[in-house]
Amino acid sequence: MEELETRIGEALQVAGRELLRQACDLVERHVLATGQGLRRSKRRGLHLLTRFGWMRLSRWQMRDAQASFFYPLDRALGLQPRQHASPWVTKQAVALATRIPYRQATYLLGGFLDEEIDHRSLYRWVQNAGAQIVEEEDELQTAVFEHGVIPPRDAKARELVLALVDGTMLRAQCEEGDRFEVRLGVLASGKKLESRSAKHRRYRLLERVRYGGVETAQDFGERLFLKGEAHLGLSRAEFLLMVGDGADWIEALAGNDRWRATYQSDWWHLTNAMQRTFPDHPRLVRRLIGYLYRDEGQKIIPAVRLARINGIGDPDRVESLLSYLEANQSGFYGARSLRSQLSPEARQACVVGSGAVEKHIDLVICRRFKGHGMRWTRAGANRLLKLRIKELDRAA
Repeated sequence: MEELETRIGEALQVAGRELLRQACDLVERHVLATGQGLRRSKRRGLHLLTRFGWMRLSRWQMRDAQASFFYPLDRALGLQPRQHASPWVTKQAVALATRIPYRQATYLLGGFLDEEIDHRSLYRWVQNAGAQIVEEEDELQTAVFEHGVIPPRDAKARELVLALVDGTMLRAQCEEGDRFEVRLGVLASGKKLESRSAKHRRYRLLERVRYGGVETAQDFGERLFLKGEAHLGLSRAEFLLMVGDGADWIEALAGNDRWRATYQSDWWHLTNAMQRTFPDHPRLVRRLIGYLYRDEGQKIIPAVRLARINGIGDPDRVESLLSYLEANQSGFYGARSLRSQLSPEARQACVVGSGAVEKHIDLVICRRFKGHGMRWTRAGANRLLKLRIKELDRAA
């Protein structure tokens, strides 16, 4: 059976390359027959990796009335200059590289096609595909926020849109610092209990939308808004709730004129910050956490200041905790302030924790970008992240 498969597979590859070559010849003849004002220059070859293996296409180079050279066959087939992989091959390369390291992806793709492939070539194919997505995002962002173009918008009006945002650090290669931040946002219009009989309750986000990038907080906020506008109609939503871990850029994003979202600071991060600051004073920690859960958040900062005056805890940690609490005080009860105005269905999505986006950070970013010894350039990580999110959304 193995020998039969091998021989039949080789015959199919030979036949496929020949059929593809003949089809390209027919396309070129049709294009040249319908072209006006074109002059033939010479025939040139193109090495192209297809699903039938490597092949060499011979096509005419033409010159138009402006004395510019081009290849009519390449235009007809949608091939870009210096493109040496067919769209099908590029699609498989992207599907593999967004899930496993580049060298492993090259090994598997070469096995599928029974051809030798250099990992640098596959890296270039994938990066070019990611660069196209980044370019499209750049053009849309410029058109909307600089030229006033109305962006695509979902027409449905939703009661609540939940925005969960977070960031994580990646190790840098050939960059100024040792690390850089990659940001991820998850939008949803609600959540639904998956199973009432399961041992642990698990919820599914409704109309989930994901966006990520290695970019400034301003660019991230604008592009996340555009994606949310296109899929969830953010500007039509009655309420927007943004949940984060307390980073300065998240609180600033929620208060941006574009979002005008109610901000909720994640309670786990709040309580964890208290525990890290006063590890030797459990009674003080319990009192601070009690204030938070009893809707007495206004007592937390004065209690921490009193502890600083009495010399309780490390001074630097206490000062850091005070800065953190003061920056996020407005978000202690953001979700609770909305619940009374929401329907029972929308109230389920009015959460005080950012666990959903942290899980997405693990699934989308950590499992591909934080392997042992991995280091990234900003551009390389950004392009691959765009492709990975697109692939995961397609497979969901």
